[in-house]
Amino acid sequence: MRKSFKGVLNLGYVVVSNVPVEKNGRFGEIMSAEVSGRVERMVAKTILERRVPIRGAEVQFLRDVLGMSQRQLGELLGYSGVAILKWERAKTKRLDRVNEIVVRALMADRHGVKIDASWESLLGISEVPNKFVVDYKDYEREFKEAA
Repeated sequence: MRKSFKGVLNLGYVVVSNVPVEKNGRFGEIMSAEVSGRVERMVAKTILERRVPIRGAEVQFLRDVLGMSQRQLGELLGYSGVAILKWERAKTKRLDRVNEIVVRALMADRHGVKIDASWESLLGISEVPNKFVVDYKDYEREFKEAA
């Protein structure tokens, strides 16, 4: 059985379709922890590849998927954990251009996403999309090859 999920991981514009779910007597249709982790990685990869503007919400999401603390991310970027906390609290505020480029490049590297290193590719598109769909089926082959 498959299902679509809207507003995945506190990113209201993300829809993940064709996600395998299991029946659970208490909670209804749920995705397993393994599938949930895959969905998180798919969405992270898509955000980076589609050049979604990096705002506080995206910083927090990308960092959480990697299991990094704010302090750890800050150290990698030459900032304090408090600076990262401030970015993340401003969920809808886009990072300034230099920080967006550095965060995108670092996150692409850490998430194993190949991106073009040109200025235009590292800087996100002009606005956060109203909606974008990530199809789980598009990544299934990749998951099987990795196993």
